[in-house]
Amino acid sequence: MLKKVSLSNVMFELLYIFPLLLLFLDSYQVFSIPLTWIGNGFLFLTFVLISLTKKIKLNHITLILILTSLVPTLINTYNIDVELSYLFLRIFSFTAFVYIMYVTLHLENHVDILTALNKVYLVISIFSIYTFLSQIFNFYEPYRNRPGTGILGFDVQSNFWISSSHRMVGTFREPIFLISLLFPAFLVLHYKFGVRVYFYLLSGLVFGLTKSELALLIVVLFVITDIYINKIDKRVLYFFIVFLITFFVPIKECDISPSNSECPQYTMDEKEDLNSGLESNSNKNEFSELNNISKIKSVQFDDRERSDIISFTNQFIKYGTGFGYQNTNSLYTDYLSIEVERENYLVIRTSPKYLNIQYLAKSFGTGRYFLLYEDINLQNNFLFNFFSIGPLYGILLFLIISGFLYYDFKNALKIILVLISISLASFEDLLPVFGLYLGLMFKMENYEDK
Repeated sequence: MLKKVSLSNVMFELLYIFPLLLLFLDSYQVFSIPLTWIGNGFLFLTFVLISLTKKIKLNHITLILILTSLVPTLINTYNIDVELSYLFLRIFSFTAFVYIMYVTLHLENHVDILTALNKVYLVISIFSIYTFLSQIFNFYEPYRNRPGTGILGFDVQSNFWISSSHRMVGTFREPIFLISLLFPAFLVLHYKFGVRVYFYLLSGLVFGLTKSELALLIVVLFVITDIYINKIDKRVLYFFIVFLITFFVPIKECDISPSNSECPQYTMDEKEDLNSGLESNSNKNEFSELNNISKIKSVQFDDRERSDIISFTNQFIKYGTGFGYQNTNSLYTDYLSIEVERENYLVIRTSPKYLNIQYLAKSFGTGRYFLLYEDINLQNNFLFNFFSIGPLYGILLFLIISGFLYYDFKNALKIILVLISISLASFEDLLPVFGLYLGLMFKMENYEDK
Protein backbone atom coordinates (compact mmCIF):
# COMPACT_ATOMS: atom_id res chain seq x y z
CA MET A 1 0.00 0.00 0.00
CA LEU A 2 2.83 2.38 0.88
CA LYS A 3 4.55 1.63 -2.44
CA LYS A 4 1.36 2.46 -4.34
CA VAL A 5 0.97 5.75 -2.51
CA SER A 6 4.62 6.61 -3.07
CA LEU A 7 4.43 5.74 -6.76
CA SER A 8 1.27 7.82 -7.12
CA ASN A 9 2.93 10.82 -5.47
CA VAL A 10 5.98 10.58 -7.75
CA MET A 11 3.77 10.29 -10.83
CA PHE A 12 1.70 13.34 -9.97
CA GLU A 13 4.83 15.30 -9.08
CA LEU A 14 6.26 14.57 -12.54
CA LEU A 15 2.94 15.56 -14.10
CA TYR A 16 3.28 18.96 -12.41
CA ILE A 17 7.00 19.42 -13.10
CA PHE A 18 6.80 19.04 -16.88
CA PRO A 19 4.24 21.81 -17.64
CA LEU A 20 5.62 24.13 -14.96
CA LEU A 21 9.10 23.86 -16.47
CA LEU A 22 7.80 24.55 -19.97
CA LEU A 23 5.73 27.59 -19.04
CA PHE A 24 8.77 29.28 -17.45
CA LEU A 25 10.75 28.92 -20.72
CA ASP A 26 9.37 32.15 -22.13
CA SER A 27 12.34 32.79 -24.46
CA TYR A 28 11.94 29.65 -26.51
CA GLN A 29 9.55 28.18 -29.03
CA VAL A 30 9.12 25.03 -31.13
CA PHE A 31 7.73 25.29 -34.67
CA SER A 32 6.77 28.92 -33.92
CA ILE A 33 4.75 27.83 -30.87
CA PRO A 34 6.03 29.36 -27.61
CA LEU A 35 6.92 26.80 -24.96
CA THR A 36 4.97 28.93 -22.47
CA TRP A 37 1.77 28.24 -24.41
CA ILE A 38 2.55 24.52 -24.54
CA GLY A 39 3.29 24.49 -20.80
CA ASN A 40 0.00 26.18 -19.93
CA GLY A 41 -1.84 23.74 -22.19
CA PHE A 42 -0.25 20.73 -20.51
CA LEU A 43 -0.94 22.24 -17.09
CA PHE A 44 -4.63 22.46 -17.99
CA LEU A 45 -4.66 18.85 -19.26
CA THR A 46 -2.95 17.73 -16.06
CA PHE A 47 -5.70 19.26 -13.95
CA VAL A 48 -8.37 17.81 -16.22
CA LEU A 49 -6.83 14.38 -15.55
CA ILE A 50 -6.70 15.09 -11.81
CA SER A 51 -10.31 16.28 -11.74
CA LEU A 52 -11.42 13.10 -13.50
CA THR A 53 -9.35 10.96 -11.12
CA LYS A 54 -10.64 12.78 -8.02
CA LYS A 55 -14.14 13.19 -9.49
CA ILE A 56 -14.12 16.98 -9.13
CA LYS A 57 -16.78 18.78 -11.17
CA LEU A 58 -17.39 22.48 -11.70
CA ASN A 59 -20.46 23.72 -9.88
CA HIS A 60 -23.14 25.81 -11.57
CA ILE A 61 -22.04 29.08 -9.96
CA THR A 62 -18.53 28.75 -11.39
CA LEU A 63 -19.89 27.95 -14.86
CA ILE A 64 -22.19 30.98 -14.71
CA LEU A 65 -19.27 33.24 -13.67
CA ILE A 66 -17.15 31.98 -16.58
CA LEU A 67 -19.91 32.55 -19.13
CA THR A 68 -20.85 35.94 -17.68
CA SER A 69 -17.23 37.07 -17.80
CA LEU A 70 -16.98 36.07 -21.46
CA VAL A 71 -20.21 37.83 -22.53
CA PRO A 72 -18.45 41.05 -23.66
CA THR A 73 -16.07 38.98 -25.77
CA LEU A 74 -18.82 36.81 -27.24
CA ILE A 75 -21.09 39.71 -28.21
CA ASN A 76 -18.17 41.44 -29.95
CA THR A 77 -17.19 38.50 -32.14
CA TYR A 78 -18.27 40.54 -35.17
CA ASN A 79 -14.89 42.25 -34.96
CA ILE A 80 -13.17 40.52 -37.88
CA ASP A 81 -9.92 42.51 -37.54
CA VAL A 82 -8.71 40.46 -34.61
CA GLU A 83 -6.69 37.29 -35.13
CA LEU A 84 -8.97 34.43 -34.14
CA SER A 85 -6.05 32.32 -32.91
CA TYR A 86 -5.09 34.94 -30.33
CA LEU A 87 -8.72 35.45 -29.31
CA PHE A 88 -9.10 31.70 -28.80
CA LEU A 89 -5.91 31.64 -26.70
CA ARG A 90 -7.22 34.43 -24.46
CA ILE A 91 -10.55 32.66 -23.95
CA PHE A 92 -8.75 29.37 -23.26
CA SER A 93 -6.36 31.07 -20.84
CA PHE A 94 -9.17 32.62 -18.81
CA THR A 95 -11.23 29.42 -18.75
CA ALA A 96 -8.20 27.32 -17.75
CA PHE A 97 -7.33 29.91 -15.08
CA VAL A 98 -10.72 29.51 -13.40
CA TYR A 99 -10.79 25.74 -13.87
CA ILE A 100 -7.34 25.12 -12.37
CA MET A 101 -8.05 27.44 -9.45
CA TYR A 102 -11.32 25.60 -8.75
CA VAL A 103 -9.75 22.12 -8.93
CA THR A 104 -6.80 23.18 -6.76
CA LEU A 105 -9.20 24.45 -4.11
CA HIS A 106 -10.91 21.06 -3.98
CA LEU A 107 -7.74 18.98 -3.69
CA GLU A 108 -7.07 17.58 -0.24
CA ASN A 109 -3.28 17.56 -0.45
CA HIS A 110 -1.06 20.14 -2.17
CA VAL A 111 2.33 18.77 -1.15
CA ASP A 112 3.01 17.24 -4.58
CA ILE A 113 2.21 20.51 -6.34
CA LEU A 114 4.34 22.58 -3.97
CA THR A 115 7.25 20.15 -4.20
CA ALA A 116 7.13 20.27 -8.00
CA LEU A 117 6.85 24.06 -8.02
CA ASN A 118 9.79 24.37 -5.64
CA LYS A 119 12.02 22.12 -7.78
CA VAL A 120 11.15 23.93 -11.02
CA TYR A 121 11.60 27.33 -9.35
CA LEU A 122 15.11 26.40 -8.16
CA VAL A 123 16.10 24.99 -11.57
CA ILE A 124 14.90 28.11 -13.39
CA SER A 125 16.61 30.41 -10.87
CA ILE A 126 19.96 28.61 -11.11
CA PHE A 127 19.79 28.48 -14.90
CA SER A 128 18.87 32.19 -14.96
CA ILE A 129 22.02 33.03 -13.01
CA TYR A 130 24.04 30.95 -15.48
CA THR A 131 22.53 32.82 -18.45
CA PHE A 132 23.31 36.12 -16.71
CA LEU A 133 26.98 35.14 -16.42
CA SER A 134 27.06 33.64 -19.91
CA GLN A 135 25.87 36.90 -21.46
CA ILE A 136 28.62 38.84 -19.69
CA PHE A 137 31.51 36.42 -20.20
CA ASN A 138 30.46 34.84 -23.53
CA PHE A 139 29.73 31.40 -22.11
CA TYR A 140 27.50 29.07 -24.06
CA GLU A 141 23.80 29.88 -23.83
CA PRO A 142 20.95 28.04 -25.58
CA TYR A 143 19.70 29.99 -28.57
CA ARG A 144 16.78 32.25 -27.62
CA ASN A 145 14.62 31.62 -30.66
CA ARG A 146 11.34 33.34 -29.73
CA PRO A 147 10.77 36.84 -31.19
CA GLY A 148 11.12 39.76 -28.81
CA THR A 149 8.33 41.98 -27.54
CA GLY A 150 8.80 44.88 -29.93
CA ILE A 151 6.19 46.12 -32.36
CA LEU A 152 7.61 44.10 -35.23
CA GLY A 153 6.97 40.38 -34.99
CA PHE A 154 10.58 39.48 -35.77
CA ASP A 155 12.27 41.64 -33.13
CA VAL A 156 15.35 40.14 -31.51
CA GLN A 157 15.30 39.64 -27.74
CA SER A 158 17.36 42.26 -25.91
CA ASN A 159 19.97 41.00 -23.45
CA PHE A 160 22.70 43.63 -23.85
CA TRP A 161 22.81 47.06 -22.19
CA ILE A 162 25.87 49.10 -23.16
CA SER A 163 25.19 52.19 -21.06
CA SER A 164 23.50 50.72 -17.99
CA SER A 165 23.66 47.70 -15.73
CA HIS A 166 23.28 44.29 -17.26
CA ARG A 167 19.86 42.91 -16.36
CA MET A 168 18.69 39.44 -15.50
CA VAL A 169 16.39 38.00 -18.16
CA GLY A 170 16.93 34.34 -17.40
CA THR A 171 14.64 32.12 -19.48
CA PHE A 172 12.33 35.07 -20.22
CA ARG A 173 12.26 37.65 -22.99
CA GLU A 174 12.31 40.61 -20.60
CA PRO A 175 13.19 41.15 -16.93
CA ILE A 176 9.62 42.21 -16.15
CA PHE A 177 8.30 38.89 -17.51
CA LEU A 178 10.59 37.06 -15.11
CA ILE A 179 9.17 39.08 -12.22
CA SER A 180 5.59 38.58 -13.41
CA LEU A 181 5.78 34.76 -13.36
CA LEU A 182 8.41 33.95 -10.75
CA PHE A 183 7.58 36.38 -7.96
CA PRO A 184 4.04 35.03 -7.33
CA ALA A 185 5.65 31.55 -7.21
CA PHE A 186 8.14 32.88 -4.64
CA LEU A 187 5.27 34.17 -2.49
CA VAL A 188 3.38 30.87 -2.68
CA LEU A 189 6.46 28.85 -1.71
CA HIS A 190 7.33 31.27 1.10
CA TYR A 191 3.89 31.13 2.69
CA LYS A 192 2.96 27.54 1.84
CA PHE A 193 6.11 25.45 1.80
CA GLY A 194 9.10 24.78 4.04
CA VAL A 195 11.86 26.45 2.02
CA ARG A 196 15.40 26.92 3.30
CA VAL A 197 17.79 29.87 3.53
CA TYR A 198 19.42 29.22 0.13
CA PHE A 199 15.98 29.67 -1.48
CA TYR A 200 15.83 33.26 -0.20
CA LEU A 201 19.44 34.06 -1.10
CA LEU A 202 18.92 32.72 -4.61
CA SER A 203 15.63 34.61 -5.01
CA GLY A 204 17.11 37.89 -3.78
CA LEU A 205 19.93 37.52 -6.29
CA VAL A 206 17.63 36.74 -9.23
CA PHE A 207 15.05 39.46 -8.54
CA GLY A 208 17.67 42.08 -7.69
CA LEU A 209 19.62 41.51 -10.89
CA THR A 210 16.51 42.22 -12.98
CA LYS A 211 16.89 45.90 -11.99
CA SER A 212 13.12 46.13 -12.46
CA GLU A 213 11.14 48.88 -10.78
CA LEU A 214 8.23 46.45 -10.49
CA ALA A 215 10.50 44.10 -8.55
CA LEU A 216 11.48 46.90 -6.16
CA LEU A 217 7.85 47.84 -5.55
CA ILE A 218 6.51 44.38 -4.80
CA VAL A 219 9.58 43.32 -2.80
CA VAL A 220 9.12 46.33 -0.51
CA LEU A 221 5.41 45.49 -0.17
CA PHE A 222 6.32 41.88 0.61
CA VAL A 223 8.86 42.78 3.31
CA ILE A 224 6.47 45.24 5.01
CA THR A 225 3.61 42.71 4.90
CA ASP A 226 5.76 39.85 6.15
CA ILE A 227 7.13 41.88 9.05
CA TYR A 228 3.55 42.62 10.12
CA ILE A 229 2.53 38.95 9.81
CA ASN A 230 5.63 37.10 11.03
CA LYS A 231 7.54 39.84 12.85
CA ILE A 232 11.18 39.61 11.72
CA ASP A 233 12.04 36.48 9.77
CA LYS A 234 15.82 36.17 9.32
CA ARG A 235 15.36 34.44 5.99
CA VAL A 236 13.31 37.33 4.65
CA LEU A 237 15.93 39.74 5.99
CA TYR A 238 18.66 37.88 4.10
CA PHE A 239 16.50 37.95 0.98
CA PHE A 240 15.95 41.70 1.26
CA ILE A 241 19.65 42.50 1.84
CA VAL A 242 20.75 40.43 -1.16
CA PHE A 243 18.00 42.00 -3.28
CA LEU A 244 18.97 45.58 -2.38
CA ILE A 245 22.68 44.97 -3.01
CA THR A 246 22.16 43.37 -6.42
CA PHE A 247 19.46 45.87 -7.39
CA PHE A 248 21.44 49.04 -6.70
CA VAL A 249 25.03 47.99 -7.43
CA PRO A 250 25.75 48.70 -11.13
CA ILE A 251 27.02 45.77 -13.18
CA LYS A 252 28.12 47.09 -16.56
CA GLU A 253 28.90 44.31 -18.96
CA CYS A 254 31.60 46.13 -20.93
CA ASP A 255 33.39 47.22 -17.75
CA ILE A 256 33.51 43.71 -16.32
CA SER A 257 34.16 41.88 -19.59
CA PRO A 258 35.51 44.36 -22.18
CA SER A 259 36.36 41.50 -24.52
CA ASN A 260 32.68 40.59 -24.80
CA SER A 261 31.69 40.20 -28.44
CA GLU A 262 28.87 42.74 -28.07
CA CYS A 263 31.06 45.48 -26.61
CA PRO A 264 32.71 47.96 -29.05
CA GLN A 265 36.18 46.51 -29.66
CA TYR A 266 37.61 49.06 -32.00
CA THR A 267 37.90 51.94 -29.58
CA MET A 268 40.81 50.66 -27.49
CA ASP A 269 42.81 49.56 -30.55
CA GLU A 270 42.20 52.86 -32.25
CA LYS A 271 43.29 54.73 -29.15
CA GLU A 272 46.57 52.80 -28.96
CA ASP A 273 47.31 53.43 -32.64
CA LEU A 274 46.58 57.12 -32.31
CA ASN A 275 48.69 57.41 -29.15
CA SER A 276 51.75 55.96 -30.92
CA GLY A 277 53.10 59.34 -31.99
CA LEU A 278 50.84 60.69 -34.67
CA GLU A 279 50.89 64.46 -34.22
CA SER A 280 49.08 65.80 -37.24
CA ASN A 281 45.98 67.87 -36.62
CA SER A 282 43.85 65.50 -38.65
CA ASN A 283 44.95 62.55 -36.55
CA LYS A 284 44.37 64.51 -33.35
CA ASN A 285 40.87 65.36 -34.47
CA GLU A 286 40.21 61.72 -35.33
CA PHE A 287 41.48 60.64 -31.94
CA SER A 288 39.24 63.18 -30.24
CA GLU A 289 36.21 61.85 -32.11
CA LEU A 290 36.97 58.25 -31.21
CA ASN A 291 37.54 59.23 -27.60
CA ASN A 292 34.16 60.91 -27.44
CA ILE A 293 32.44 57.91 -28.99
CA SER A 294 34.00 55.56 -26.48
CA LYS A 295 32.64 57.51 -23.51
CA ILE A 296 29.40 56.07 -22.20
CA LYS A 297 26.99 58.86 -21.53
CA SER A 298 24.17 58.61 -19.08
CA VAL A 299 20.84 57.66 -20.57
CA GLN A 300 17.60 59.18 -19.35
CA PHE A 301 14.67 56.80 -19.49
CA ASP A 302 11.25 58.21 -20.19
CA ASP A 303 8.65 55.91 -18.67
CA ARG A 304 6.10 56.74 -21.33
CA GLU A 305 4.43 53.32 -21.34
CA ARG A 306 3.16 53.62 -17.77
CA SER A 307 2.02 57.19 -18.28
CA ASP A 308 0.14 56.03 -21.40
CA ILE A 309 -1.61 53.31 -19.39
CA ILE A 310 -2.61 55.79 -16.68
CA SER A 311 -3.86 58.28 -19.26
CA PHE A 312 -5.90 55.61 -21.07
CA THR A 313 -7.39 54.43 -17.77
CA ASN A 314 -8.43 57.95 -16.78
CA GLN A 315 -10.08 58.42 -20.15
CA PHE A 316 -11.97 55.11 -20.42
CA ILE A 317 -12.71 54.18 -16.81
CA LYS A 318 -15.91 56.20 -16.95
CA TYR A 319 -17.44 53.91 -19.57
CA GLY A 320 -17.31 50.96 -17.19
CA THR A 321 -18.35 48.30 -19.71
CA GLY A 322 -16.41 45.28 -20.94
CA PHE A 323 -14.88 45.76 -24.37
CA GLY A 324 -14.08 42.10 -24.90
CA TYR A 325 -10.68 40.48 -25.18
CA GLN A 326 -10.48 41.33 -28.88
CA ASN A 327 -11.09 45.08 -28.49
CA THR A 328 -9.14 46.33 -25.47
CA ASN A 329 -5.72 46.51 -27.13
CA SER A 330 -7.25 48.05 -30.27
CA LEU A 331 -8.93 50.78 -28.22
CA TYR A 332 -5.69 51.37 -26.33
CA THR A 333 -3.76 51.72 -29.59
CA ASP A 334 -6.41 53.98 -31.16
CA TYR A 335 -6.28 56.24 -28.12
CA LEU A 336 -2.51 56.57 -28.27
CA SER A 337 -2.49 57.10 -32.03
CA ILE A 338 -4.62 60.26 -31.99
CA GLU A 339 -1.58 62.53 -31.89
CA VAL A 340 0.22 60.48 -34.52
CA GLU A 341 -2.79 60.66 -36.83
CA ARG A 342 -2.72 64.47 -36.60
CA GLU A 343 0.96 64.42 -37.53
CA ASN A 344 0.17 62.05 -40.38
CA TYR A 345 -2.53 64.40 -41.66
CA LEU A 346 -0.13 67.34 -41.63
CA VAL A 347 2.51 65.37 -43.49
CA ILE A 348 -0.02 64.41 -46.16
CA ARG A 349 -1.10 68.04 -46.57
CA THR A 350 2.35 69.59 -46.57
CA SER A 351 4.78 66.95 -47.90
CA PRO A 352 2.88 64.30 -49.88
CA LYS A 353 5.94 63.29 -51.92
CA TYR A 354 7.91 62.60 -48.75
CA LEU A 355 5.07 60.48 -47.45
CA ASN A 356 4.80 58.43 -50.65
CA ILE A 357 8.51 57.67 -50.62
CA GLN A 358 8.98 56.88 -46.95
CA TYR A 359 5.68 55.30 -46.01
CA LEU A 360 6.64 51.99 -47.64
CA ALA A 361 9.20 51.55 -44.85
CA LYS A 362 6.64 52.61 -42.24
CA SER A 363 9.26 54.79 -40.57
CA PHE A 364 8.74 58.39 -41.66
CA GLY A 365 8.92 61.24 -39.17
CA THR A 366 9.96 61.08 -35.54
CA GLY A 367 6.66 60.06 -33.93
CA ARG A 368 5.38 56.62 -32.94
CA TYR A 369 4.04 55.81 -36.39
CA PHE A 370 3.87 52.10 -35.68
CA LEU A 371 0.60 52.94 -33.90
CA LEU A 372 -0.95 53.44 -37.33
CA TYR A 373 -0.49 49.87 -38.46
CA GLU A 374 0.02 47.65 -35.39
CA ASP A 375 -1.88 47.17 -32.13
CA ILE A 376 0.19 47.35 -28.95
CA ASN A 377 -0.60 45.58 -25.72
CA LEU A 378 -1.95 47.10 -22.52
CA GLN A 379 0.72 45.47 -20.36
CA ASN A 380 -1.10 45.45 -17.06
CA ASN A 381 -2.97 42.32 -16.03
CA PHE A 382 -5.61 43.98 -13.86
CA LEU A 383 -6.48 46.81 -16.26
CA PHE A 384 -6.55 44.58 -19.34
CA ASN A 385 -9.00 42.17 -17.70
CA PHE A 386 -11.02 44.97 -16.12
CA PHE A 387 -11.55 46.66 -19.50
CA SER A 388 -12.10 43.33 -21.28
CA ILE A 389 -14.50 41.71 -18.79
CA GLY A 390 -16.00 44.86 -17.30
CA PRO A 391 -16.96 45.92 -13.76
CA LEU A 392 -17.76 42.29 -12.85
CA TYR A 393 -14.02 41.61 -12.67
CA GLY A 394 -13.42 44.41 -10.18
CA ILE A 395 -16.47 43.42 -8.15
CA LEU A 396 -15.33 39.79 -7.85
CA LEU A 397 -11.87 40.85 -6.70
CA PHE A 398 -13.38 43.21 -4.15
CA LEU A 399 -15.69 40.49 -2.78
CA ILE A 400 -12.84 37.96 -2.54
CA ILE A 401 -10.57 40.37 -0.70
CA SER A 402 -13.36 41.57 1.60
CA GLY A 403 -14.37 38.02 2.48
CA PHE A 404 -10.84 36.94 3.42
CA LEU A 405 -10.23 40.16 5.37
CA TYR A 406 -13.36 39.49 7.39
CA TYR A 407 -12.56 35.85 8.25
CA ASP A 408 -8.76 35.91 8.61
CA PHE A 409 -6.97 39.24 8.36
CA LYS A 410 -3.37 37.97 8.27
CA ASN A 411 -4.07 35.29 5.70
CA ALA A 412 -5.97 37.88 3.68
CA LEU A 413 -2.83 40.04 3.55
CA LYS A 414 -0.92 37.12 2.04
CA ILE A 415 -3.60 36.61 -0.59
CA ILE A 416 -3.76 40.33 -1.37
CA LEU A 417 0.01 40.36 -1.88
CA VAL A 418 -0.23 37.53 -4.43
CA LEU A 419 -3.17 39.26 -6.11
CA ILE A 420 -1.15 42.49 -6.36
CA SER A 421 1.83 40.70 -7.89
CA ILE A 422 -0.46 39.07 -10.49
CA SER A 423 -2.45 42.25 -11.14
CA LEU A 424 0.75 44.22 -11.84
CA ALA A 425 2.12 41.49 -14.12
CA SER A 426 2.99 42.48 -17.66
CA PHE A 427 1.18 39.39 -18.98
CA GLU A 428 -2.34 40.52 -19.84
CA ASP A 429 -3.99 37.12 -19.76
CA LEU A 430 -5.09 35.43 -16.56
CA LEU A 431 -2.71 32.56 -17.21
CA PRO A 432 -3.55 29.03 -16.01
CA VAL A 433 -0.50 29.13 -13.72
CA PHE A 434 -1.95 32.20 -12.00
CA GLY A 435 -5.01 30.10 -11.21
CA LEU A 436 -2.70 27.52 -9.64
CA TYR A 437 -1.01 30.18 -7.49
CA LEU A 438 -4.32 31.56 -6.25
CA GLY A 439 -5.84 28.12 -5.66
CA LEU A 440 -2.88 27.23 -3.44
CA MET A 441 -3.18 30.51 -1.52
CA PHE A 442 -6.97 30.41 -1.12
CA LYS A 443 -6.85 26.95 0.47
CA MET A 444 -4.41 28.29 3.06
CA GLU A 445 -3.02 24.94 4.21
CA ASN A 446 0.29 25.71 5.80
CA TYR A 447 3.26 23.44 5.13
CA GLU A 448 5.83 25.91 6.33
CA ASP A 449 8.46 25.07 8.91
CA LYS A 450 8.73 28.35 10.71
